[in-house]
Amino acid sequence: MIVTRSGVLVYEAREGVALLRLDRPEKLNAIDSQMVAELRSAIETVRGDESVRAVVVTGSGRAFSAGADVSELAELGAAADFLRFLDDIQTTFTALESLPVPVIAALNGLAYGGGLELALACDLRVMAEDATLGLPEIRLGLLPGAGGTQRLPRMIPPAIAKEMLYLGEAIAADVALRLGLVNAVAPRENVLEVALARAQRIATLPPLAIRSAKVLARIATEAELPGGLAAERQTVAFLFGTEDRREGLAAHRAHRPARFTGR
Repeated sequence: MIVTRSGVLVYEAREGVALLRLDRPEKLNAIDSQMVAELRSAIETVRGDESVRAVVVTGSGRAFSAGADVSELAELGAAADFLRFLDDIQTTFTALESLPVPVIAALNGLAYGGGLELALACDLRVMAEDATLGLPEIRLGLLPGAGGTQRLPRMIPPAIAKEMLYLGEAIAADVALRLGLVNAVAPRENVLEVALARAQRIATLPPLAIRSAKVLARIATEAELPGGLAAERQTVAFLFGTEDRREGLAAHRAHRPARFTGR
């Protein structure tokens, strides 16, 4: 197991799963420029490590993240400074979203503003049953600037997304689950365990097929159906020629667990 602790982020890697833990519990894991930089560095570490097959993102303490650090934002002198911060955080969250391996958010507590936007950049979300999610920026005369206005309406009914944007009110775990915004709800003490179990399960599956599934799912939200179907045909044909496909079929016939190598 590899454990790296920087200023406000803990990085752990074990058995094919990387765990990124936001580590400012005294500030409810509020996102400042240092956290953005450390998160971006951790993302690049994941990207460069072929042994990592899934990622889990969570928070320390009682919150996933309360969003952008308002005290740091108050010190920004001009709109141009704020724009640079937005560019950094958008680029970082998009880099997380663009990782070739699945990313799971373990929402161990509240996720507001940039915290929810970070979760939206993940592929799957597991939420504590007593947690809440929201985009409260409207109450500060602002709007979400790290992807919230764009990703949220793509994930849930647009009218519900607009209501969350217009009113800034948080939603509970049962509502988030009903909307399909999260994949599972668990007791707070089990949230990370549930997320890690899913990540570890993914890590046992054929890496090329998992990565291809992520690409095709992304294409499905961005391309017209004919283009998506063409991409699907080409991708599945490629997978048919891999060693993992041959191993999967052989293991199925022999009634044994498959040993996938990513080739």
